[in-house]
Amino acid sequence: MKTSSDRNLKDLPVAFNMMGDIEEQFPVDSIKLSDGTKIWNLVRVLLCVYIQKQDGGIEAEEISSKTLFYLLKEGLLPLNLSNKEIDICGFSGTESRKVRNGKFYDIYMDPLYEIIDGDFYIFEWPTPQGYRRNYRKNIYSKNYTQMHIPIFSKAFLNIGMYKLLQKKRFFIENERTLQEIIEYFSKKTLLNENEISRYVYDAIAVFFYMKEFFVKNLQKISPKAVLIRCGYGRFHMALSQACQELNIPSIELQHGIITKYNIGYVKTTESENRDCIPEYIFTYGDIFSSIIKNGSLFAHEKVFTTGFLYIEEIRESPPSINNRLKDFISNFSINILVTSQWPIADEIKKFVADILKELKKSKQNVGIVFKPHPRDWRDYSDMGKNENIFIADKYGDIYEILKVIDIHSTAYSTSGLEALAFGKPNIFIDTGKTSIKEIIDVVDNQTSFMVASPQQFIERINYIISNYKSISKEAIKASEMFFKPNAKKNIEKFLKIIGIKTKND
Repeated sequence: MKTSSDRNLKDLPVAFNMMGDIEEQFPVDSIKLSDGTKIWNLVRVLLCVYIQKQDGGIEAEEISSKTLFYLLKEGLLPLNLSNKEIDICGFSGTESRKVRNGKFYDIYMDPLYEIIDGDFYIFEWPTPQGYRRNYRKNIYSKNYTQMHIPIFSKAFLNIGMYKLLQKKRFFIENERTLQEIIEYFSKKTLLNENEISRYVYDAIAVFFYMKEFFVKNLQKISPKAVLIRCGYGRFHMALSQACQELNIPSIELQHGIITKYNIGYVKTTESENRDCIPEYIFTYGDIFSSIIKNGSLFAHEKVFTTGFLYIEEIRESPPSINNRLKDFISNFSINILVTSQWPIADEIKKFVADILKELKKSKQNVGIVFKPHPRDWRDYSDMGKNENIFIADKYGDIYEILKVIDIHSTAYSTSGLEALAFGKPNIFIDTGKTSIKEIIDVVDNQTSFMVASPQQFIERINYIISNYKSISKEAIKASEMFFKPNAKKNIEKFLKIIGIKTKND
């Protein structure tokens, strides 16, 4: 098996396989907190994320200081929870909202208002950097709460004391195994052991205190079920564990691409350890359900294929884009949307720059709409100076853009699958790091193509445009492998299975 010394650290398969090596060599499920929580499912995510963060550099440090400012600013506000028992609550994030009919619409949670019968409350986290967008009160969600940790809460004080004094009020059973794993990980990745250890222990402390925070507040509102947009990470896994301890069904809604190397959904070794993960997961398509069921993390009977409700709603409506983008695309005979991925954003940016050079040589009238990932902190204003480039809002609605462009391109973003649902062919870019071919079977050379050079990219553009009508038609057919049709009926069916009343009951 290859290790990180053989290939780039940020290569997803390398990081994933390293976790499998650890699971085979160490008794990982023996690592528990003082309350009995098995924390390996959390730790394996932390280690993989740590690898992905290694290219943060100075920019990441700057964001860290901003995060503290945002957390303190929001922490001064009380947490406005409902004073009554509610039926369902959904936990989402500020980056999930898109402007729709003048309202900021959560694309994962808000469509469920048409299905769920009863009080449905949405609790919304800021971005991982602590930033929350300014909605100017135009929120679609009927019951909406800005989720944060109040400064005078027990959780905030405990986390603050741990950060200051590095003293925890919980113990870790079989802590020596955890330390040996960190030592092993450090040697394999050539990363600083002390820094890794500090990162992991800080995250475990946050997890523990946030779990207490969630238990207390969930007991107060007593929901019949909790919906979660993303199930992995310190806060999300603390929420899932709190639900587990209170016997509240927790359901994750797929929010991005799920592959055989997704650390949050798949393990390489068999285990009955379900701690720190949601009880159920609703996926877009059978291909994702199959990956999860083969991944040894979720129980097979708790994985349901439902489809993606929002994408079915939005593709039937007329395009809604701002005048700047409308004017830009009108200048070109071919328009391509390039969606970036924050872990390899620099590589994609360079590839796009090289494409522009090739387009200039060939004198083709092609415009590129470049959309950064919502988690990307980089400044792309220098790219925007090129008349063939339009820098889209990183929080903008990608589905509206997909309606008006001709071809879509990315490295391994979910948008490569979503583009097919809009009849848009894909050109996947192989940056020399993680390739879409390694993580999901979408490159069929009929609707989705792979290129490794700008020259190949131009060749693919020409081929697609010369056969556009038939390729676009095939793209829509291919999308059903990734997005099961009739999402509303599917979701209603599975909500009934787990005891949630719907409006059609």
